[in-house]
Amino acid sequence: MVNIAVAAQISIIHHAKIKERHVYFIPFLPVGDSSIIYYVEFDEPLDCSYLIYNNFDGSISYSDKIRNDAKLLFIPIIEVVKQNILPEKLFKHSKNR
Repeated sequence: MVNIAVAAQISIIHHAKIKERHVYFIPFLPVGDSSIIYYVEFDEPLDCSYLIYNNFDGSISYSDKIRNDAKLLFIPIIEVVKQNILPEKLFKHSKNR
């Protein structure tokens, strides 16, 4: 997902809790009325505020703070309280619960 955000030059990843699942998504509106939504889902939330992409070696890391480093791209994770992009029927309840 980070590679998609970097390639599409979208510098925000959204996080929503849907049916006890933690969903991270990027809505992408390339042209016209069509849209693409890239998403991943996890049982547990990521424990960070930023995903960090290293422009030199392509590595990905996590942080709660921004550092002043030209080789790093910090992509914030924003919390979505209510959304109507991803239908709940796509997601199953977490197996752990």
